[in-house]
Amino acid sequence: MKTILKIVVLILMLSSCNNNKAQQSGSIIENIDAKTFKEFVDAGNGIILDVRTPYEVSDGFIDNASTINLYDDDFIAKINLIQKDKQIYVYCKSGPRSSKAAELLRKNGFSKVYNLKGGIDEWKNKGFPIVKPDIIIDEKIQQITLTDFKNLLSTNKLLLVDFHTLWCAPCRKMVPIVDGIEAQYKDKVVVMRIDVDNSKEVGKAYSIQGVPVFILFKNGKEIWKHNGLISEEELRKQIEENL
Repeated sequence: MKTILKIVVLILMLSSCNNNKAQQSGSIIENIDAKTFKEFVDAGNGIILDVRTPYEVSDGFIDNASTINLYDDDFIAKINLIQKDKQIYVYCKSGPRSSKAAELLRKNGFSKVYNLKGGIDEWKNKGFPIVKPDIIIDEKIQQITLTDFKNLLSTNKLLLVDFHTLWCAPCRKMVPIVDGIEAQYKDKVVVMRIDVDNSKEVGKAYSIQGVPVFILFKNGKEIWKHNGLISEEELRKQIEENL
């Protein structure tokens, strides 16, 4: 009887939910402290996601964070533009909102989500750095209808399209590279930066998932596509090979 009782207790221990970790269908949500969160962030292997309001973000955020307000009506649509093969490091002010966001991320196919316990308040309590947002207007990002985009494909020049959103930190990282490419190949290549949030028909037509996404078009046809960050050298190589 004692042996059976021990076995039952062991099974219960193994099957019980760890307070810091929840697993389901191969996905994982792990609540981690500020020190561990910073180690993950510094390793640079994932995407940092701030789910606070724009007002809160204006007071400072973790460097390189993408910012999507949990209360946005299109929160689900926006998170589905994040690369799902990346680890997600999510935080809010003190923890409850990011816990909810972590569960929404899990339900939408993100397999590894790490939630900052205590939120950015705990991050700041540990003396870790935050940055203030730069007020920069991206004059080159465009909203375009699917009809107008298809008309644009009639150009005889090579067309490089950067499918992009304003809240996406990896997208912002690519801006100087894409602008440099545009300047270098201005007589040979048409370069566009399209706002997927406001050009939903175009995004849907070209299966845009996980911004940034780069597509080369030639003679109206898609000839190359890349999801995520890419080096300037690789982007140049693709252009040179297809000119």
